[in-house]
Amino acid sequence: MNSKPLLSVHLLTYNCENYIEETLQSILRQKTSFDFEIIIGDDNSTDNTPNILNQYAQQYPNLIDYRQNITQLGILKNFKTTLDRCRGDYVFDIAGDDYLKQDYALQKMVDVIKKNPSLGFIDSGYDKLFTTTSKVIAFDNDSQIKSSKEYYKHLVLTGQIYPVGICYNRVHLLNFVDFNTYLEMNITIEDYPILVDLVMNTDFDRVDESLHVYRIHTDSYSNQKDFKLQLSLNKQMLNLVKFFSKKYNFLPKVMEDYEKYSNKSKLHLAGYFGDKVLGKAMFKSLKGSRTCFDFFNYLSSQFLLFRKLQFVFRKIK
Repeated sequence: MNSKPLLSVHLLTYNCENYIEETLQSILRQKTSFDFEIIIGDDNSTDNTPNILNQYAQQYPNLIDYRQNITQLGILKNFKTTLDRCRGDYVFDIAGDDYLKQDYALQKMVDVIKKNPSLGFIDSGYDKLFTTTSKVIAFDNDSQIKSSKEYYKHLVLTGQIYPVGICYNRVHLLNFVDFNTYLEMNITIEDYPILVDLVMNTDFDRVDESLHVYRIHTDSYSNQKDFKLQLSLNKQMLNLVKFFSKKYNFLPKVMEDYEKYSNKSKLHLAGYFGDKVLGKAMFKSLKGSRTCFDFFNYLSSQFLLFRKLQFVFRKIK
């Protein structure tokens, strides 16, 4: 790794032995008119992920810079530690269980972001893949990518954007994202604070095309079916939204919409785990904005029969 690359592929991994090779192969297949590097930060995996990564690093020494953390840092600190090793003007962030579905994905993102120095990031489309059923939802974030900039920004502020295919301007990442403060806050969510700081301080754009595959499986941190963990993440997000509401003087509608979105998420959890008390409280809080899904989640939280039906529908999907 001698010449400075235009793009750094920022790859974070933890126990991804079943998926990491597909991720790496999708990156290695990329056809670009520019040089790029692959910077890997493995957060002290305990499975076979480090062995796989070591093999690839030895095979591609001029392309891959791989390091395994001696101790587990957590998502946010691993993100920043890995970012500090990136040399490219632009940084494409990808998880070790997702992959690029097009061979020109990196080229298409860089073509957009390099045209406008004011862009803090660009988002792009993704397919959602459910590993248990092999079901694929094509271009799952289509409506978000095609939405107006004003509405997309609102979705960012209310925590409804999942950064699966985002390419950042590294200078803006380092200048506007207050990593030190968030690390001191001991938060474990990295995507929300990064996106909020950038949409409030820079411009952004979107690639209106599905370029990636977002894999849904129970081993990933955000999709683990752990009741306490999910409630903890929900509470952490609420505290972050309140923090940014003061920092950037959010309009009241941002907090109102986030609390409704958060309560719907907790109602879903109550239905999945059969928590009657939480289910009643969240269902009551949604008066005036309930959907048929909210009713079904409420019934699932109260009655085992509906909870079983929920699992049946999930398997069918």
